[in-house]
Amino acid sequence: MISTERLFLRPFTEDDVTLINRLYSDPEIMKYMPFDTENMDDSREHLRRILEGWKADPVLNYEFAVLEKGTLEGIGRAHIQIDTETNTGMIGWLLVEDEWDRGYATEMTEALIRYSFDVLGMHRVNALCNPDNARSRRVLSKFMRQKAHYREKVRYTKGGKVSWEDEAEYALLRSEYRNPPVK
Repeated sequence: MISTERLFLRPFTEDDVTLINRLYSDPEIMKYMPFDTENMDDSREHLRRILEGWKADPVLNYEFAVLEKGTLEGIGRAHIQIDTETNTGMIGWLLVEDEWDRGYATEMTEALIRYSFDVLGMHRVNALCNPDNARSRRVLSKFMRQKAHYREKVRYTKGGKVSWEDEAEYALLRSEYRNPPVK
């Protein structure tokens, strides 16, 4: 479990299907994701895959339910996906709309970076986002540098329609984490 000032990030359990569905069935949350919204059956399968990932040896996909400490209500999902070849942890998150613009994404990002370097021993942490997603870009730029802007890299499938969208990559090296550059 990861604890921040206002949040707990813990592995998903079988009881979290409602949280998964709340996140992945909302078109506004899914706007910058490359796949369509989920129905409850899709969310059950999604959760099954998440739970299987925690059984892997070694674990390569750390999927966390995000709980607000005061209420223990599930408000999001955060993850660290490990690339063993490059010793990189790719981080990401989703939050329910009611919790946007409260600083939770910033709090989660800082915690995921800290966990990636201090606990998992990563050499590099990165994150990907759609360049049109101004909220995510703003959060990522607080901790990482934009390393690339890929043109038409990701295939989005929404409502049976396919489009190719750009993707921005942000990254932070262990050496930068320990010794941040002077701005």
